[in-house]
Amino acid sequence: MVYLGVISLLAQIPLEVWNKIVMDEPEWQYMRGFLEKYGFGRFSVLMVSAGLNDYQLKGRAEKVYWPRIKELLEGKKAPNSLEEMESMLAEFYRNERLAEQKLKRLNRFLSSSLAKSLWKASPNETARDFPQIWLKLSEVMQQKPSDKTIAFAMKTLGLALLMAWRNDFPIETTIPVDSRIRSFTERLGISAENDETVKAFWKEVLERLRENLPISMIHLDSLVWQIGTLSKAEIVNYFSQLGLRNIGEKLAEMLKE
Repeated sequence: MVYLGVISLLAQIPLEVWNKIVMDEPEWQYMRGFLEKYGFGRFSVLMVSAGLNDYQLKGRAEKVYWPRIKELLEGKKAPNSLEEMESMLAEFYRNERLAEQKLKRLNRFLSSSLAKSLWKASPNETARDFPQIWLKLSEVMQQKPSDKTIAFAMKTLGLALLMAWRNDFPIETTIPVDSRIRSFTERLGISAENDETVKAFWKEVLERLRENLPISMIHLDSLVWQIGTLSKAEIVNYFSQLGLRNIGEKLAEMLKE
């Protein structure tokens, strides 16, 4: 059975490798430097702001989104207010696809009481209030908590906490379903005709993995997203670079072309 096979393979990945996979995410690679420059509160607001608008991009996120946001912000001082942050990020979104929609989303979040509280919050407070922040964010953006952009924005907040060495926050078990997650799920032979089926599959996988590994959906989503559209040979190479070639070979054998 595919489900059991996937669990059996992923359960063999050591925790330190799972953590490395998370650190290889573009959000971590390109944004990590702003944590010290901004301080945690302002940094967390930046991450959520960018996470909310990471959709309908001009290309791959690791090529045209996160590195370009980094490039824009590197030459600027840390913002002293939410209004300043909105002005800085608006420079980027004016030239993006669906610019008007993304500028409205940026304003909706940054003018909210949630953004104001996150701006001043410590890592301890954010970790403690993580589930409530998730619900509040969905209310502010007038979306469902399980919607892809909300789930992904909360992943970026979770990454901010991990960068600040906090891993004791209760992350929801909803995977942000995008084209890569959907593609990999289909290649495993699992129906991906609707997002709920995809979410249910990976939620069950995570629950089984967590019986023996202290990982979160951030870890699982990071892995599936990174390998989602790789060829079988590329997947073998990916795991080889992690020192886990055998897992890569067995996983590749399970995939449909």
